[in-house]
Amino acid sequence: MHRRDFISGSVALSGTALIPSFFNTLALPMPPHLQNGETDENYWNAVRALFSRPEGFINLENGYFSHQPASTLSFHHLKENDINTRTSLFMRREQQQAIESARTALAGFLTCDAEELALVRNTTEAMNIIIMGFPWKKGDEVVLGNQDYGSMTEAFQQASKRFGITLKYAEVPLRPNSDEDVTEAYKRLFTRKTKMVHLTHMINLSGQVIPVAKIAQEAKKNNIMVAVDSAHAVAQLEFGLADLQADFVGASLHKWLCNPLGSGFLWMRKEHIPILWPLMGDTTQPMNNIRRFEHVGTRPIQTLQCIPESIDFHHKIGSTLKEKRLRYMMQYWTSKVANQNRISINTPWEDPKRCGAIANVSVDGYTPGALADILFSKYRIFTVAIDHPAIKGVRITPHLSNTIEDLDALVSALNEISTH
Repeated sequence: MHRRDFISGSVALSGTALIPSFFNTLALPMPPHLQNGETDENYWNAVRALFSRPEGFINLENGYFSHQPASTLSFHHLKENDINTRTSLFMRREQQQAIESARTALAGFLTCDAEELALVRNTTEAMNIIIMGFPWKKGDEVVLGNQDYGSMTEAFQQASKRFGITLKYAEVPLRPNSDEDVTEAYKRLFTRKTKMVHLTHMINLSGQVIPVAKIAQEAKKNNIMVAVDSAHAVAQLEFGLADLQADFVGASLHKWLCNPLGSGFLWMRKEHIPILWPLMGDTTQPMNNIRRFEHVGTRPIQTLQCIPESIDFHHKIGSTLKEKRLRYMMQYWTSKVANQNRISINTPWEDPKRCGAIANVSVDGYTPGALADILFSKYRIFTVAIDHPAIKGVRITPHLSNTIEDLDALVSALNEISTH
């Protein structure tokens, strides 16, 4: 059967929840051996065929969010049609069970306790629950990174004005020589007044992976809470939540897990659940119940229903192989331009433990905006300009739907731009 006919048919069949998983099994060959599997282009071409690629341009800005493979997209349509057909009956009688099924599946994927896991809409919401709900006292100190995501920085700045807390910014090196270089940037700011350290697991500006666990260990020596923004690390890097040694972790599922837009999670240790205020009032849940942080009104449950399907697709490739492929694509293009005159890579791309799919590139003589504009207008390569006090360049983010030819086109464009 033609792939499009199969997808169309699966959407029309209400109640056939196993069809997308069955489709994945048919469409994906067995993953290659882990040794050199990241370079098996026959396999990755089969994976790529499950995604809809844009026409008229090359998308190398997959860091905002990831499109879904055909199977998850089909399942999403199926569930949306079901809810749209049965409306309030589903929402009043079946909604909560759908949420709990998604919670259980995600807890298994993250290797955590489902009773410590709240399903939210994105990383920003997750981290705002922590930042705005923590019982701050005037004079408390928070240590952030100077390259943290803007929404988190803004939330802490608002909390500073509202609660009288003091913010300190660690100067994270762009290309650290060791974990100690990064750890020390945070550690030197810890004092007896420090109540929390906020860590960006993978920096969205550059793709640098910071040693979260080592910084957390230093924080714990000083009784400091650890909050981790893991938006770009979940389903891109292979790890379990316990590995981070954190108190709170927030992430989005519409990035590297390829779930539909508007899905994320907040994890926190059980002992912290009663001490945080939810963003929205909830008097129905006990103070020690993680669900008190999910009171956001009516929301698209079909997006949450897709979480098990997205996890299934992820597992069919395998966490280790997926991470290796994403890192390989980044290192493929960076290695070809890193030594060119006027081109700078603002990511520690050579060190596997400090990078993944994302990298940041700049060309002397071009502002970030100008470089992004010429890449799109002349070469039809879509990226995003990063014009930040700490990092200035263009963020390049390939995903499983990209080809080596896409990366070759980028290399050719950068080489041409840098010689004119």
